[in-house]
Amino acid sequence: MTDFESPETAPGRAGAGSDSVGFAEAQIQAMREDPRLEAAMRHSVSRALTYYRASPLMHRNMKDVGRFVLGVVALYLDATGGLTHRRLRTLSGQSGLISAGAASAVLLRLRLIGYVVPVGPQMNGQIKLYRPTPAMAEAFRERMRIEMEAASVFNPRVAAVLQRLAEPEVFPTLMAVLGDDTINAARHPHPDTVGLDRISTRTAGMMLMYRIMHDADTGAAFPPTGEHAISVSGLAREFEVSRSHVLTVLRDAEQAGLMTRLAGEGRWRLEPRLGEAFRTFYAVLYMGMIKGARATQAALAVGLTGPAR
Repeated sequence: MTDFESPETAPGRAGAGSDSVGFAEAQIQAMREDPRLEAAMRHSVSRALTYYRASPLMHRNMKDVGRFVLGVVALYLDATGGLTHRRLRTLSGQSGLISAGAASAVLLRLRLIGYVVPVGPQMNGQIKLYRPTPAMAEAFRERMRIEMEAASVFNPRVAAVLQRLAEPEVFPTLMAVLGDDTINAARHPHPDTVGLDRISTRTAGMMLMYRIMHDADTGAAFPPTGEHAISVSGLAREFEVSRSHVLTVLRDAEQAGLMTRLAGEGRWRLEPRLGEAFRTFYAVLYMGMIKGARATQAALAVGLTGPAR
């Protein structure tokens, strides 16, 4: 099997047949059809569920994609000139996943849980600069490690960066090169993943889908299809949400054509469209990791590193 290489196209300069992060549709399709993809997706889903239990502080405060992306943006800003309230509001608003106003509330939350601290001079009593704490960097680094482990089977560059991820300058450099693509991907999702949009902005929405797919997995095709029994109460307990919230996410999935509710208590059918959406979701994610690993290696080679902590 050949190694996947990400395109040289810069974000926002994709040509015909490319998406917003510079990946040609043919490349995405090739990744979708790669026989290694199913094992990689299983790894990502299983390890994400395990990490949810291992890092409760992070997941209780970053329960939807918008807040998670905001955390990535905060680390990106810190690695590219400094994390300020103004810069965070501006870029979070550009992502389209969370409003600039909500970003202010999330920044306050990050301070309260010890994920960012104020540093540097103050202006008129207002903090000018913030810095992610080692606890925040560690939480996001370990979450990023999961996807890098999965993506490393497609390209040795990812494995090489992964081996060095704990080095002080490597993770900030990776965040510096991934930031723009993360924002672009959030603003312009691939058409195949549109059905996941509403789910991903719900509290624990993606984690609920991961658990459903993981528990329905029979070892055949992944993501799985066919009938599956879902315990609404069990999902609510695991992810600390209400039963009504779980039902809302399930209705979102049904309206998107990802699942169909059947007769009988808790009976659902996972539709082929669910697999299509997640295959594309992970194909783009893994290709982004390959692109980020290549850019990180290049930056480290010439000494363009993020701020070591």
